[in-house]
Amino acid sequence: MSIAYFEGEFRPLTSVSIPVTDMALQRGVGVFDSLRTLGGKPLALGLHLDRLQLSLRDAGISEPVSRQEMEAVIREGIARMGEETSIRIYVTGGDRYEEGNFPAPRWFALFEPIHRLDRSATTQGVTLWPLPHERPLPLLKSINYMAAFVEKGLHPESFEVLYCPAGEITEATSSNAFMVIDGKILTAPLERVLSGVTRTFVLETAREAGYRVEERCPKVDELSRAAEFFITGSVKEIVPVVKVGTTRIGDGAPGPVTRHLIQLLSASLDRRVD
Repeated sequence: MSIAYFEGEFRPLTSVSIPVTDMALQRGVGVFDSLRTLGGKPLALGLHLDRLQLSLRDAGISEPVSRQEMEAVIREGIARMGEETSIRIYVTGGDRYEEGNFPAPRWFALFEPIHRLDRSATTQGVTLWPLPHERPLPLLKSINYMAAFVEKGLHPESFEVLYCPAGEITEATSSNAFMVIDGKILTAPLERVLSGVTRTFVLETAREAGYRVEERCPKVDELSRAAEFFITGSVKEIVPVVKVGTTRIGDGAPGPVTRHLIQLLSASLDRRVD
């Protein structure tokens, strides 16, 4: 079962549509956020709504409803699903643009059963394909994924693309990226990338476990020396990367640091539910 909340009511997901006049269709104007449940409760709902509000501010899109109303909708949708759920919240630009602002946005939320990654992604690792530019509007969660989808179509063996502007590794299609090199975990700083909720959890977990962490952009020319590489996201959690483009990472298999962090994160997520 999949449902949507739109225009004040819950409906079957397939019955929802937005008009062709919406700026999301006309100009690609819109932001979103995604989260999931754990044990039937939303995982880090507050952090996701914080990030959505920041994306709206940076995009110049007015808040469509109060935060309290949006949270109530999310909780009711989860209850209606009655199973572990993936939730995506969208806010579009609506039909009007006035003085640098979108004053009349539309919003909707989609509730679907969680589709977990194939186990091979974690046990065997995945391939990323490097792009020599930055994700558009990297500090907000925009609906614009065109570059990533076009490139993935050219490299279907890749799990996601990896943005590498000027030789610096920032993030992947819908993930934060981490390199393990010389015993240290490297990841791009928040002034360069979206503030990933799972990124925050992984950094906290890694520091608690005694790993050294440095928030700087790993370099493309460091890939050949990297012992491990992994990406993170709210539904995927931690996914090992064993190849970037034509470069094999480490020995071509998920490494001990990544495997350890997968275990530690999984064991700690229940304290992150709201």
